[in-house]
Amino acid sequence: MVAAGQIGDHDPGRTCFGRSMVIDPWGTVLAQAPDAVGIAVADIDLARLATIRQELPSLANRRLV
Repeated sequence: MVAAGQIGDHDPGRTCFGRSMVIDPWGTVLAQAPDAVGIAVADIDLARLATIRQELPSLANRRLV
């Protein structure tokens, strides 16, 4: 998963703190940007991703609504 985080003050009185992340399916943070404007970069191991998808077959139970 890639999660982009806003940073700075926004209306109405909302403050965001950044910390954009790249996270693998097990929840391990692979890369994280700081509490400032920045970029998070991570290498994605496609073989490991395929293994995780076999061990965690969440898409097998999906249904379109």
